[in-house]
Amino acid sequence: MDPRILLLAALCLGVAIAAPMAMRDIQITFNNSGLVWRDSSKIPLYDRYQGRVWGCGRMWSLTPWKKFTLFSEGQVAGRSCGTEFVVSETGRCMNKVCVGPEILHIDKNGIEIKFENMYKNETKTLSHSDMTMQTSCFSGKSLMFTVITDRTITLPSNDFRFKFVVYADCPGVPKDVIMESDKDSEELSKAAELEAAQTMNMILGIVTAGCFCVVFLIFLVITYCYFRNNPDLKRRHHSEETRPLRK
Repeated sequence: MDPRILLLAALCLGVAIAAPMAMRDIQITFNNSGLVWRDSSKIPLYDRYQGRVWGCGRMWSLTPWKKFTLFSEGQVAGRSCGTEFVVSETGRCMNKVCVGPEILHIDKNGIEIKFENMYKNETKTLSHSDMTMQTSCFSGKSLMFTVITDRTITLPSNDFRFKFVVYADCPGVPKDVIMESDKDSEELSKAAELEAAQTMNMILGIVTAGCFCVVFLIFLVITYCYFRNNPDLKRRHHSEETRPLRK
């Protein structure tokens, strides 16, 4: 194989690998069956998981380009349901899990939302008497999130709802604007649409570049095979090499 072809193929592969990844927003909804997974991106990378229900206690991995949005509209399985987030070993993230509250409503006693780090020395419990929470980062590579309701609460309930964004603390990695807690719902919707459009343009660009690379590689291979296996060209080249020099 011509070394130039191999070099071009390596270059195309390197461009594809080096292309920046878009932020993946995975939505986890608490309902009376457990945890419902949904990738909110226009082109989901985890299509086989869309709408799948997982049991309470499920663990999710956090990467620089993946965040989770937790929802509930007054539902939780088994009166107590938790899920854990663990920072993946990528070398780009610190051992911290950050949480940004966007919606929080607890209208009755007997409802608690609890955050607890892996060392169990940093906790935050939200209730009817304490619904104050700013964006916070918990030390340690894992964070447990639990929703607890006692038997005085009839489920589903209109007495609580929440929306939290959970992500790893990765210095140098740009955070999606949807993580900012001071944005209102209209701005969040526009930001999500803008991100989806940018992601689609990036994917289409990569696919188009890849197609051009493949076509060019095929052309080079056909040209190489043609010149290598054409006997007339070989004979002409041989005769030119062996032709005696004129005096």
